[in-house]
Amino acid sequence: MATHESWCSALWLILSLLFVHTSADLTNETSPTHQFKSRPDLHAPIIELTIHRPELILPGYLFLAPYRNLAPGPHIYDNYGELVWAGAGAAGPRTAHMPHVCQYKGKDHLCFFQGDQHHGYARGFGVIMDNTYKVVKTVESSGAGASSDMHEFRLTPFSDGKTALLTVYQPRPYDLTVNARFNMLEGMGFIIDGVFQEIDIETGDVLFEWRSLDHVDPSQSWIMPATTDTSGNGLDTLTAWDYFHVNSIDKNKNGDYLISSRHTSAIYKLSGRDGRILWQLGGSHSTFQSDFKFGYQHEARWVSENTTHTVLSFFDNSGNAYNYTNEHSQGVIVAIDHRANTASLIRAWGAPEPSGGLRSASQGNMQLLPNGGALICWGEHARFSEHLADGSAVMYGRLALRESNVMMYRAHKFNWTAQPTTTPTVWTFSKSGDSVSGTRFYVSWNGATEVRTWRFNTAATASGPFQAAGDTPKQGFETEYHHGEYAEWTYVDAVDEHGRVLASSGPLRTFVPSSTLVNYCDERGCQYNKAVPENFTIPYDADVQTDENYLSTNRGYRTQQYYSPRDSFSGAISKGLRGRTASFLWIAVAFVALLAALLLMRRSRPMAVVNNIMASIRAFSQLDRSARRARWTPEKDEIEMLSSSSEVYESPGRRR
Repeated sequence: MATHESWCSALWLILSLLFVHTSADLTNETSPTHQFKSRPDLHAPIIELTIHRPELILPGYLFLAPYRNLAPGPHIYDNYGELVWAGAGAAGPRTAHMPHVCQYKGKDHLCFFQGDQHHGYARGFGVIMDNTYKVVKTVESSGAGASSDMHEFRLTPFSDGKTALLTVYQPRPYDLTVNARFNMLEGMGFIIDGVFQEIDIETGDVLFEWRSLDHVDPSQSWIMPATTDTSGNGLDTLTAWDYFHVNSIDKNKNGDYLISSRHTSAIYKLSGRDGRILWQLGGSHSTFQSDFKFGYQHEARWVSENTTHTVLSFFDNSGNAYNYTNEHSQGVIVAIDHRANTASLIRAWGAPEPSGGLRSASQGNMQLLPNGGALICWGEHARFSEHLADGSAVMYGRLALRESNVMMYRAHKFNWTAQPTTTPTVWTFSKSGDSVSGTRFYVSWNGATEVRTWRFNTAATASGPFQAAGDTPKQGFETEYHHGEYAEWTYVDAVDEHGRVLASSGPLRTFVPSSTLVNYCDERGCQYNKAVPENFTIPYDADVQTDENYLSTNRGYRTQQYYSPRDSFSGAISKGLRGRTASFLWIAVAFVALLAALLLMRRSRPMAVVNNIMASIRAFSQLDRSARRARWTPEKDEIEMLSSSSEVYESPGRRR
């Protein structure tokens, strides 16, 4: 008969799977987002930044890549939390991870992973950008296997930027019946082989490859099939058991490798010649006696090494939301004495808030800084902090609340100099269209780091002649400037600290609101999204079909369907009738599945019940997605547009 503990574990997993669809709640309160008049297409996260000791913050830029937010992608911020570069979609419409400065061909470049996010891993490629934000190289896994994974992409230390390290999560058929702990009664199972490669960047050749199944037996895993949200159940290739979960790679000058395995809670030193394990720190078969505990760690890095001692840094998650080795997560430095076969904790940095520290059940990293301090990413919490060598925090930033489900895999800090190949962007506004209001400029240049001053120019026509209208120091990502006279046409110059013009915007006609819109405007601009009264119909003629084969009529749109003041977040998807129906169906499925589970657990193995329920959930999910693709009918579906609660619409246009 199944034990009480196994019943509880199975029940907990069922509940977590059933209610996963209600976990994310993106709003402007849980995931605040910038809105820029000069670049309304950018939706970069707003950093809630607490600066404790500004004079001790290390100069440089913050490289962050939140995901599950409105516009995931690589981002750069300054030490005051001001946006420098929003890179969503810069290398493709996919999720990005761990942007950082890398040395490629002797110059600073920007490296990061770009790919499609799966449950616990990803599929994609490494990206190398120059300091104009142009992709100069992509790096992919090679050989017979899957594409590279999100957990590591970096140019190999001591390689002069000629090779790269990357991870691969490779599902393989595997006999899981050999161990009762693997929860497989009969038939072939599937397991993920934790693979890493060193790749020649120019040729794509594999210079070294290591596979976990050749060296680490699955019985050493701390995570059994179907026991956590990322473990996989081992039943098929899409849910293969992730027994190892390699999440970082480092290489020393002698050619050996250091890797971290989250699911064995161990760090391994590997021979660069044959891949054999030279020693293991942590896990079930540690080489060393330790005076500290750690588990489910990320980003292990060599700090120093000689014949007798090794010093390492890593982010100790200390838990995975199901099991814990410590009360809270922390960045640590440890020393290994190879003569005594002991490992000792040298230093630990905890989160400055909340009191008692954070538990980060997934992701995270610690980067040691040149001043002896550290920058720590708190993973699933989308937070980061900068610390001095004594552990005190000088900066603490938050990109989103936990209930938003926004996460961040790693955070880094580097010096960076960039001048994009794009030009500055300006938007000008005049409420009255005369000297009473004058002309208000909003100017930005996404990614530029060398602009110190904006110089403004005006003219009566697009062809000029233009006259200087003033200048002002650059302030944050978008600078606002007021000119006392009305100007029909404008452009701006970006000027560096030496007075040199770096680039200029194109000429732009000043926006003057209509007699209807002006009622929603002040001297700085117009309010967004004053909703049209409900049930008011805006007529238009359109007896044609759209590209999606949806029939439009000349009856106009009922504004109640499309304009709603209830949403306060640009891009948030509001649930209309169809969305609510889907939610009700999910709740019904949850209730039925829970009753079935309680009945079946009296007679069956709990994990077998879990596997059956998971299969049912996947089948229902497929039906749910099919239903969502059904023909859209405006008279029957209550749909609310993706819009901010502050945006004015003069006409709805056609549904695309």
